[in-house]
Amino acid sequence: MKVIIVEDEPRVRKGLSETIDWALFGLELAGTASNGVEGLELFKEQKPELVVADIRMPVMDGLAMTEAILEQKPDTRIMIISGHDEFEYAQRCIALGVTNYLLKPIGKKQFHSELEKITGDWRQHKEQREQSLELEHKLKSNLPVLRDAFLEEWLGGVSPKSEAMLRESFSFLHIPFDFDDVAGVAVFELDIPEGGGHSHADRRLLEFAINNMIGELLEDNGLSYQRGNGQTVVLYQSVSMDTPDDLILWVERVKAKLGAVLRVSVTVGLGSRAVYVQELPQLFQEALRILRLKLSFGTDLILHEGMLRPVQDQLAVLRETDEALLVHAVEMNDEAQISIVMNGLFLEWASKEELSYPDEISYQFIGLFTKLTHRLGKSIHAYLKHDQLVKWRHPEQFRSKEDIKLWWTARFIELGRSYAGYRLDRRTKVIQQVMEYIDDHIFENITREDAARHVYINSSYLSRLFKEVTGEAFSDIVLRKKMEKAMHLLQVERVMVYEVADMLGYRDPSYFARVFKKYTGKSPSGFQ
Repeated sequence: MKVIIVEDEPRVRKGLSETIDWALFGLELAGTASNGVEGLELFKEQKPELVVADIRMPVMDGLAMTEAILEQKPDTRIMIISGHDEFEYAQRCIALGVTNYLLKPIGKKQFHSELEKITGDWRQHKEQREQSLELEHKLKSNLPVLRDAFLEEWLGGVSPKSEAMLRESFSFLHIPFDFDDVAGVAVFELDIPEGGGHSHADRRLLEFAINNMIGELLEDNGLSYQRGNGQTVVLYQSVSMDTPDDLILWVERVKAKLGAVLRVSVTVGLGSRAVYVQELPQLFQEALRILRLKLSFGTDLILHEGMLRPVQDQLAVLRETDEALLVHAVEMNDEAQISIVMNGLFLEWASKEELSYPDEISYQFIGLFTKLTHRLGKSIHAYLKHDQLVKWRHPEQFRSKEDIKLWWTARFIELGRSYAGYRLDRRTKVIQQVMEYIDDHIFENITREDAARHVYINSSYLSRLFKEVTGEAFSDIVLRKKMEKAMHLLQVERVMVYEVADMLGYRDPSYFARVFKKYTGKSPSGFQ
């Protein structure tokens, strides 16, 4: 611990520097100065932990120097010595945080006692700071382990927790999660069996790489962690309104990426729905049970509840995952992806002799195409010409499976072009419906949750949608519409101020008056 002495009296300065056994207290005298300016320069050079200083000195006094020192290094210990027993000095020292204040003449015993107190406090503070830093370092270094252990315990149902406890734990462990939104569950498992040509170390390395890639590809759509058995668990939260479908599409992309980069296959078990946080442990257990279906269905698959229903092999089955991919490609007007999905389906169906009848294939797409056209508010007649309607109604006219594939691929591509503005139109319609809801309920207490339920979407998504489409927050729009209504009632219909406040849901007329004045710049009575 370094110390410097700042004292303008040479006799006192010399006495302190030479008669005190600084080493006895674990101190190293780093230098002396004769005024506040020299003392401040010496402090900047030596950076001592303790400064012994007089108050009254030329050029810069001890209090001004102390203030400058503490601005640079607030934890510096200051011992003030003064020949003046004045309350003002003591008061200013206390204001600066200096508690060691001695009056001249100073006895050696008294000075030693102050040094013991200062050095003892300094060592205690240093130990506490080191312990705190060590604990903080341990927490940061062990945070991933603590995080994974907490999620495993919680999802495993070992220790049920209330939502309040979960929020506190997620915050403490820096786990990103939107408690106001639903989430789906997916469990990824490497398809390499134990003893299947890979060492245990190689297998663990691959599982670690899979977990890292999944975390990167997840971005801001939820959270993931790795279980002790190597599985990666994903709690997926979609930015759109359809978490289950979005999860399937995301899992498809992840599987393709893992295959391309790591040259491995994984099997994924999915929960059957999207739920709020309290139901996620049950959904996690369901995903684990579904994942065990790989023993029956094989590996490199996305397993879901629909596979529990027996499906006869002779049928041309358009799986839910394939249908979701095709719907997504049409809605995004992605011609290349439409072709990829259709080619994949027909490649799978090509080897099945029992599908030689074209209606077994074509009927798979009729319902899907109809649903997609109706979603745009149109009939299939708006997209199909007379000769196309003939094949629609009589698929036996197709000459081959290739003919069916080309025809339906062309229909979905044409339909996709109509979806170019669909997403924007759908968002605009939702906002329009909410605006109408606000107008219809302007005399009620309008909440974001009520408005979201009216249009069948999540309240958090409604907030984001409002900001993106209108540039305003939902609450700001409600306030604007209420104030516009208030202005009309006051100025046109000449309604009394307290009645307007009551009509618009403000129980306190004075609060309404403040809100109105803040919004319009005038009081309600002045506006009237």
